[in-house]
Amino acid sequence: MPKGRPTIISKAKAARIAELIWLAYTDEQIAALVGISYKTIQRARHGHICPDIKKIALEYEEPFRKKLWAGGPLAAGVCWMLERRYPTQFAKPEIQLSFQHNSFTQNNLQINITRAEIKEIEAEATPVRETVKKMFASYRPTLLSNGNGHGEAPS
Repeated sequence: MPKGRPTIISKAKAARIAELIWLAYTDEQIAALVGISYKTIQRARHGHICPDIKKIALEYEEPFRKKLWAGGPLAAGVCWMLERRYPTQFAKPEIQLSFQHNSFTQNNLQINITRAEIKEIEAEATPVRETVKKMFASYRPTLLSNGNGHGEAPS
């Protein structure tokens, strides 16, 4: 005896949902197009209800991935979608690096500084600030001296 109620996702609906997932529709949009609750679509997208949906959606990608790895030309829309859907695989290197370095570690370190220490730090920082101001002041005229008004370095 089968357990539970029968699934509301037929094979035809599963194929349609997978196609809409590949076409980057939101869960709410897919639910409206297919006539199923968006929560059911969310669970289906992740393979919890109907693993075939996730498999079929990946099968839609397969020919494009094969063409990409073979070095063939791809439509810009397909490239865009792959880049947005899988940024750690297909995005520019600088975007991939930002994903690797975007971790947040909470630190409960507390530093207490007395007023005397603040004055001492400020006294040490003042000459450095003045040196930096002088450097910028001497650098700015060099940038603008080419006469084009764009602030580019002279050639």
